[in-house]
Amino acid sequence: MKKFFKHFAILFIIIAILLVAFIVLSIGSHKKQVVYERGNNDAPAERVYDYADVLSDAEENNLRKLIAEKEDEIGCDIVLVIIDEPSVDSDYAMMNYADDFYDQNYYGYNKVHGDGALYLDNYYIGYCWFSTCGRVMDEYSDYEINELIDDVCEDVNYDPYNAYRTYVNSLSNTMSGKEDQIPFGTILLVAVVVTAIYVIVGIFNNKGKKTTTASTYVAGGIPLFRDKRDIFVTKHVTKRRIESSSGGGGGGGHISSGGISHGGGGGRH
Repeated sequence: MKKFFKHFAILFIIIAILLVAFIVLSIGSHKKQVVYERGNNDAPAERVYDYADVLSDAEENNLRKLIAEKEDEIGCDIVLVIIDEPSVDSDYAMMNYADDFYDQNYYGYNKVHGDGALYLDNYYIGYCWFSTCGRVMDEYSDYEINELIDDVCEDVNYDPYNAYRTYVNSLSNTMSGKEDQIPFGTILLVAVVVTAIYVIVGIFNNKGKKTTTASTYVAGGIPLFRDKRDIFVTKHVTKRRIESSSGGGGGGGHISSGGISHGGGGGRH
C-alpha cells in the first residue's frame, strides 16, 4: 500500500513542478505584451473585400470585428481579398496583385506600407497568396507561411468563413507568440502519461527481482575469490566528428512594383 501511494506522490510532484513552470511561462508571456498605437491614418478602414460573393453579409461583418480585435493585439493590419478573376492565373500574378493591393491602399499599422499582411484568394482558379510586410515579413519563415496556407486551404472549399477565421487567428497567434505557449491540459496529460509509464515499469521490475544472489548459499554470506588479476588486452579509441549547421527562414522576400519589401507564398485549394 505504501508503494502504491509512493507512485502517486511522484505523480503529484511532477504535476506541481509542471504547474509552476506553466505559471512562470504565462507570467513571462504577459510581461512581453505590448500596447500598440496606430501610426497610419491613410489606409482605408475596410479589411474584408469579397469581390467573389463567397461570404454572407453577416460573415463579412463578423470577420471585420475579429480583425479589428486582433489588429489591436498584434499591431498589424490584417486584410482579406477574395476575387474571381481568370486573368490572375499564376503565382507571379497572384503575388503582384496582393502586393499592389496592399501598397496602393497604403496599408500598414505603424506607418504607410508598414506592419501587416494580406491574404488573397482567387476562386476562379483556386489560387491563394499570403503577402507579408514589415514585422510580419520578419516573423514568418517559409515553413510558417506554408503552414498557414495549408490550414486555410484545408477548409476553404466547403467552409470559407471558418477558413478565413483560421487565417486571422493563425496570424494573430504567430505574431503574439501564443502558438508557442503549451496549454496546461497538455502539460497535465504529459505528467499523467510519464507517471503511468513510471508506475508500470516499477511494477514489472518488482515482479522480476531475483530472490537469490551469488552469496545466498555461501557459508557466512561472503563468496571468496582467490585469484585476482587485471589483464590488459587491447586499447581502441574511436574519434567522431560532429557536423553542425545553421540557417534561417526568409518567407520569399522580394520588392513589389511600388518598391516595397514584401514576403509571402502561395498555394492551391
